[in-house]
Amino acid sequence: MDSKAITVCELLQSLPCKMTPKSFLLHFLQSDNSDLAYRRRYWAESAVDSTLVLVEAIAEELKSSATGRNVWAKFIEQEAIKLLASQQPPKGNHPVGAFQSSTTVTREYLGPDEKEKREGLLTSTHMPFLYNILVGSLHHQRGRCNSPESDDELEDEYLTEADEGDMPIDLDVVAYTRRLTGEARVTFRYHRIVTTVCSMMCFASNRRANGLQLVNGVRFLACGMSERVHDYMNFIGLASSRWTALAALGTLAKEAQSNLKLAMAGTDDNPVGPSICIDNIDMVEKVHALSVGNRTHTFRGTWGYIHLPDPKLLKRLKHDDLSLPAYYEAMRLAQDVPIEPEYFLPTTESNIVEEAVWKSQIASVMVKYIAVPSDKSSSVPTDPPVVDQISHEKPVIHTLKLMDASDNCAEGVGQVFQSIISQTGIPAEKFYGRLQPMDGDLGTVQNFNCLRSQRFPNPFAVEKMNNCVFQLGAAHTLWNVASTIFTHHFGDAKKSSNCGAWQFLEALGFPSEKAIQKKDFTLMINQMERVLEGILFYCLRVIMKTNRQPIPQEVGTIPTDAWNKIVDSCYSRFCSSQARRDAATRDCPKLHNTLVMLHDFSSVVEASRSMKAGDIGRLLIVWKKWCLMSQSLSGMTNYSSYLPRMVLLLTVILPVSMQKFMQHNLLFSPSGRKNHFVAKDYHLETFNAWLKFFYNNTGNGTQIERLKEVYSLNIETVSHSSKK
Repeated sequence: MDSKAITVCELLQSLPCKMTPKSFLLHFLQSDNSDLAYRRRYWAESAVDSTLVLVEAIAEELKSSATGRNVWAKFIEQEAIKLLASQQPPKGNHPVGAFQSSTTVTREYLGPDEKEKREGLLTSTHMPFLYNILVGSLHHQRGRCNSPESDDELEDEYLTEADEGDMPIDLDVVAYTRRLTGEARVTFRYHRIVTTVCSMMCFASNRRANGLQLVNGVRFLACGMSERVHDYMNFIGLASSRWTALAALGTLAKEAQSNLKLAMAGTDDNPVGPSICIDNIDMVEKVHALSVGNRTHTFRGTWGYIHLPDPKLLKRLKHDDLSLPAYYEAMRLAQDVPIEPEYFLPTTESNIVEEAVWKSQIASVMVKYIAVPSDKSSSVPTDPPVVDQISHEKPVIHTLKLMDASDNCAEGVGQVFQSIISQTGIPAEKFYGRLQPMDGDLGTVQNFNCLRSQRFPNPFAVEKMNNCVFQLGAAHTLWNVASTIFTHHFGDAKKSSNCGAWQFLEALGFPSEKAIQKKDFTLMINQMERVLEGILFYCLRVIMKTNRQPIPQEVGTIPTDAWNKIVDSCYSRFCSSQARRDAATRDCPKLHNTLVMLHDFSSVVEASRSMKAGDIGRLLIVWKKWCLMSQSLSGMTNYSSYLPRMVLLLTVILPVSMQKFMQHNLLFSPSGRKNHFVAKDYHLETFNAWLKFFYNNTGNGTQIERLKEVYSLNIETVSHSSKK
């Protein structure tokens, strides 16, 4: 090979036309001669691999010197610039082009599916060269400077050891997903960074390629980003302007209104209308520039959303039992049906469930603080059995526009209904001509009943409103009953001899005077759970005869048979009804009072956990118990009548299919995940908090019209965007 190459070089140097090897290759590649063109016809096609070998050989020769390396780097840089300039997203309106106008944007455009589609086109079709270069560079640099003690790997180890149920939601993605760990997390992070850089490059060269920027503009506005920071994000190409984001929200609000009307209209196949959840909202309307007739005052309005029924649930039910005539007939027959105590007393099945609930609570404390069984498969489960599980499918809800009418009185409730009918766009005859489920707190239900009684008797269905079925919000029911129970057992903190719940809170290190707070019911229920676990912890140590020994710092392991025996003994000695009866015969009432408090706190904790698990069967068992307890607890005058009434409707009076529908209409899972259920009124309270404490605090006073026209209709979009 070498001799032949030397011979060719000598031939090139011979007369009459001397040529160097480089000039020969240049002429061979650029000549228009047909014979030469024929000989190089495969260089750019089937023989492209060998052509690249030649180019790499030339590059290696160039990079053998410092001057050659600089020249080669500049050459590659120019070629990369040309290639990058040739790769751009297509021009035109979405979905043909990359431009999305703020006047035509839809909610789906901000969703995860559209985002993934845009990113896929950008990185694989429109700008693959830049994407591959940056991703490859990041992976190459990480491989050269990978530290085993990096913060990312330490966090990965923590997440791997974390409990799957406690693992937080990943804030780096749009959808609800578990946080990635290890190499998958690094790869996803690089993908996110490089995709963002590609979008910024597109936006810098063509401001109409604004997919990521429009989404970020809405997201940053939803997060409460200041106008100055928002302008900087627009300057560096990360977000569209603030004006564009507000215009997009205005367009989304119009779309939300149209979707609300379509959803409320429904179809003729559904005999029952979408459920409507409403609640009053009061906020201080601050005014900076005071003048005559322009003063700071309190805005009192009503807000809510509609919840479409689960189609899978409707398919399993008899539509005849869900009709308005079936409801009227059930209410007519209920007038002659006597209320029997057996409707609220526990049955054999509910007693079995209640015992399993007690043992699951004891087992949870045992596992958490004392010891775990050697074989968990045969031990007492920490989760009680399922009685009636609600589907965890993500619900379809549509928020209403903030209404300038309060439901704090009968007249206000009438105005609220008129506003709802006006927003939904359906005739009043259709609204009042089908069964209409409603959800609200106790005050709303009382004012509605007051309005209906004022209009009685009335031959017109539009005015008598008998088709509306109000259900007490499960969250408000829990909060109010728990507050009454906690107050009943709290005791007198001024007397050291008093053995109320305040003693347990003080022993656990929580100030007793901060336990009962009307503005923080979640904290109150958490403290009741701590008291319950503290008592059960001591009861278990008494059973194990270790109550006088120091508390071990680590959780041990016990044989499963012995572990189960301890749980059963704790239930029989301290948690059963027989244990409370035996304690009542003692001269000292302290043990009996403690066991009664343990029983009542257990019902509150079970109600909270059953709601989170979406088990309406277990929740109804607790509600039946509360119906009897409310008759003797002070401070529950209204709930003592309204709660039994609702329980009778859900379990006795209504047709079976309607009972099932109304029961499964109390809770849903907003994220579509198991064990993440909330009450519908709790979900509305969350929306109220966003509107009242976040989007109301803009720094330039309250803008009620903007809250009405923009944020209230888009609250689900903006509140989710602020978490991403």
